[in-house]
Amino acid sequence: MRDDRAQVLKQIRAALQTAHLPAARAIVPPRVNIEQGSRAEMPTNFQRELEAVGGACYMASNPADAIATTLKLLRETDNQEILTWDDAALPVDGLSQALRANGYTRKIVDVPTEGAARQAKLAELERTGAGITGALAGLMDTGSVVLVTQPRQARLISLLPSLHIALLPVSRLYATMATFFAAHPDVTQRGSNLVFITGPSRTADIELTLTRGVHGPKYIHVLLLTWC
Repeated sequence: MRDDRAQVLKQIRAALQTAHLPAARAIVPPRVNIEQGSRAEMPTNFQRELEAVGGACYMASNPADAIATTLKLLRETDNQEILTWDDAALPVDGLSQALRANGYTRKIVDVPTEGAARQAKLAELERTGAGITGALAGLMDTGSVVLVTQPRQARLISLLPSLHIALLPVSRLYATMATFFAAHPDVTQRGSNLVFITGPSRTADIELTLTRGVHGPKYIHVLLLTWC
């Protein structure tokens, strides 16, 4: 074993003597272009990419359609306690009234900063059935949803429950991350947290056994709002 180790180290030392790095170039090579398609094709392309990474996507043509789909998804959780963004940040009129009318209780995301009270509150929020948010944008090429944490738009709402429902107007779809940042150059100044969510939470151990929902939602459903 010792001889093998010495041989490996000898080969490494020899390789380091002949290692060669290419010279730096002043010109950055252009980014490879992807097939972006037309604006009309972007919802379908976004849906394809989201479903490829384990998410689900639905098209809603009006507020009533969006509310009906949201309620259907919530019924699958068998839990009447939910987390949501503030009404003004949800792009579907009448959603909060429909949630109350169907017996859903919206928990307040007001978490103490430290101690046992904080742990108890987080455990309470984690038992909720779903988190409902809006979205700043969607990226067509990866099926990602972009969220910014702001007042009344807590990050925990998209992290703690096992089901995350994101309401995304199709007008906020962008072809790539680069086009998104070009349209929102000041986005990092608009909140305390900027996150790109690509499918459900996935974790693999050393044996490559994949588990969903360990560090975030087990399911993510995006409602594409085609009227806005």
